[in-house]
Order: sequence, then structure tokens, then C-alpha cells
Amino acid sequence: MDAHSGSASGTGLGLVLALEGSTRRASVAARFKGRSAEAALESARAHQSDLMPAVDALVRELGATPSDLAAVLVGTGPGSYTGLRVTIATALGLARAAGARVLGVPSGEIACRGECADGEELALLLDARSGELYFGRYKRVGDEVEPATELRVVKPELIGELDLKGAHVITDAPALLDAETRARVRTDAVPRASALLDLGCARLERGFSTDPARLEPLYLRPFAASERKR
Repeated sequence: MDAHSGSASGTGLGLVLALEGSTRRASVAARFKGRSAEAALESARAHQSDLMPAVDALVRELGATPSDLAAVLVGTGPGSYTGLRVTIATALGLARAAGARVLGVPSGEIACRGECADGEELALLLDARSGELYFGRYKRVGDEVEPATELRVVKPELIGELDLKGAHVITDAPALLDAETRARVRTDAVPRASALLDLGCARLERGFSTDPARLEPLYLRPFAASERKR
């Protein structure tokens, strides 16, 4: 567990939890009364088995109780199917039980918030299965993150046409990149709950939230991205 003083953002919101499970290096974080804490989950264990104990420990570490919960932030991917399903289901359950707000944040935006300084950009290039890749590019603007391109699915043979120049790169397919781009790959970088906490709290304070009925993992294939029929 890592506890520290939080940024000004989120200090007046009550207890805010952040869950990021889009990679095997999942993490959780919490902020309460200006103090923040974060914990990494064990990659060798199922997220179901250690997610709630980690959340409980953070809440107790900050001197909060479940009744203090005001909002739950959750990374929406793209990424690990199981990890995203577990963290999103947990976020919805916690928010529903406490009558708290919930806010989903794309994991590429979370990674950019944590890895980039103001004005820098990050490109995300991840295995989307079925011989395809997820691609998105994001820009850090002050304490916010703006999409520089629309997140989409691409074929590996089209990587040379993607705008990767000048950006930090997070990828699980470095062998597909040219030497110059590989030099900018952040091999140790993942979306972290602490960055989600910073980004999400600022958005909560500006009034943003997600309709719980529409909170789902961010997958881009038609069968996963289509709206449910009512």
C-alpha cells in the first residue's frame, strides 16, 4: 500500500475509489479528505480474489467507512476481458450499494495522464485478438487528457500508416514496430489507478458521471460495441 497526500482535485467529494483492471498489473486507489492511497493487485491471482480485500484495506487506511463513498471511478479499457468485466461489475456494485456516482474512463486516457507531461502525447497499440490491434493516440493538456485520434481497430499490415511519430508508445506488440518507434515504447507503463484517481476526480468535480446502464468495457468490434436492444 502507498499512502500520500492527494492533489487538490477531489478533496471535497467524499470517499472516491478508482479501479483499473485493463492489464494483468491491475491496481486500486482511493482518496478521502485530501489523502490518497494506492495498491497493486497480484498479477498471478484472479482479480476477483484480491480486489475487494485491497479496496477494504485502502478505505481503512484512509480512515473512511463504506458510508463515506461518494463516487467510483473505473477504467473501461480496451484490455483484459476478464479484468475489465470484474472491475466494472465491482464498481457498479459498490456504487449501487452506496448510492454513489460512477464514472468510466478509457484506459488509454488513464495511461496518458500517468505517463505524459503537459503537451506530450501517448499512442496505444494493443492486441485486439483475431489478428487485429487497438490503436488510439492521446494528448496531455494540463491536468486533462484529450483524444488526438479516435480509438479504433486496425490490421497489423497498416501499422506503417498510423501516426506514431513524437509520441510515447504503449504496446504489447513491439516486434511489429520499426526501430525508431520501438525506442519510444514504454515497456514498464500501464494504466494505473492513481492516474485514474487524478483524472477522474477532476471530471467528477466538473459534473461528469456515467449512466450505470451504459457502463461497459470498451471493445470496438461490432458485436461488442453495439447498443443493447431495449
